Amino acid sequence: MKQRKNPSVLNRVLLNCSSQAKEYGRCIAGKVPEIEQGMCSKEFLALKACMQNTIKKKA
Repeated sequence: MKQRKNPSVLNRVLLNCSSQAKEYGRCIAGKVPEIEQGMCSKEFLALKACMQNTIKKKA
């Protein structure tokens, strides 16, 4: 299998957005079992923005 010089998009997202993913996961985990839509929207939007920005950036 060939090694790529540039990390994959998923790898970049995981590297760049780990803290936002942890915050979102922590928020959701803290609300179980009474999870409702939009409960952790602030954390979700931060994660979404990070992911979109990471994907837009060129390696």
